[in-house]
Amino acid sequence: MKISRRSVLHISGLAAAALALTGCSAAGSAALGGKLPGLLKGLTKKGETAASSEAASDMAVTPPPEGEQLDPAFGIMPEYDADILTGAERSTNSRPVAVMVNNIANSQRQNARPQRGIGSADLLIEAKVEGGITRLCAVFSDADSIPEVGPIRSGRDQFLQLLMPWDILYYHDGESIFCTQFVSVYGYSGLNIGGKNYFKTPIHPIVSHRNNRGRDVAYEHTEFTSGKEICKAASDAGISLYAPSEGTFFHFADYRTDEVNKLKGEPSAKKITIVHSESYRTSFSYSALSHSYAMQMYNPSKKATENTVDELTGEQLTFENVVVCFADMDAYAGDSHDVQEVQYIKGGDAYHFTRGGVQVGRWEKTYPTNPLKLYTKSGEEMTLNRGKTYFALVDNDELSNFSCQ
Repeated sequence: MKISRRSVLHISGLAAAALALTGCSAAGSAALGGKLPGLLKGLTKKGETAASSEAASDMAVTPPPEGEQLDPAFGIMPEYDADILTGAERSTNSRPVAVMVNNIANSQRQNARPQRGIGSADLLIEAKVEGGITRLCAVFSDADSIPEVGPIRSGRDQFLQLLMPWDILYYHDGESIFCTQFVSVYGYSGLNIGGKNYFKTPIHPIVSHRNNRGRDVAYEHTEFTSGKEICKAASDAGISLYAPSEGTFFHFADYRTDEVNKLKGEPSAKKITIVHSESYRTSFSYSALSHSYAMQMYNPSKKATENTVDELTGEQLTFENVVVCFADMDAYAGDSHDVQEVQYIKGGDAYHFTRGGVQVGRWEKTYPTNPLKLYTKSGEEMTLNRGKTYFALVDNDELSNFSCQ
């Protein structure tokens, strides 16, 4: 088979363009997580096909390798390899880390706000835990990027069940007996740091420090950790923080095509009010300039709504996506001290806010180790825009108090 000089130059030119666009040398392509070799392989296959016949047109299209898609610039796109939490192109193979963060604000001594480090989280989950209070779960793509974060608190199974399908490290100080039960039954002790040994479940101690931040607050609201301490705890427990994963927590707009979901045809919604309980309410205001939602929370001790800020930066928290899922929630049976159980198996109503609009559908989570999925009314997966997401799990009893406009 004769390969023309023109075909060789065509392949070389495309390869050089790919390297230039990625800012990498051929030797450094491993930094792309293995995507570049797949791209070059596809380019080579295209060139070989074109060169196999002198009569073949230079415009002939060759089917891309399995798992790759056509791209107008090079003929193919690299395999989809997005960050699990943001949907952006993956830049690390680190295991995501979830830290339980206190959110109490009942009095001067019973006060955790403003929290530290939560502005750096890629995903922030809020749900009611007991006594009407909510707790936050700050999820980070990379342990090395975690600043001082906290105050940290104990784990709850409604958060754990969202993390388990993705093998996310769960970091907290203590946990409910129901949380330990899930850890035990589903074999999650290897990724659970700071748990309890109920049911003889193996435990791994946390590494943390105390910081009262110059306040007169109760001792239980003074514990903090950091990326360095989390890495030390993981190392002590023999847990790897290198864990390439497949798939994403939500279905995101494709970074390879700069896709943006503008929710065309959906209602406008620039103000959102979420009621978790009478004293714990979270709201958002949309900015068309930044395409993001700024977060506020009601402070029961001050009887006023305040901007939710990260104490480390002083900046208000903002998100590209806000997701609100309603579920049947109630206290576990028996003497559970009002610890809340979420009936995941039943699914429920889902609201997705992005780009100043709202999309209404349903969510499903058919098994504790299956991921939660968001669906439109027509049955397709909802598409979130790339970036940070606030995710609220809310009691169906509060659906009538939920509003958006």
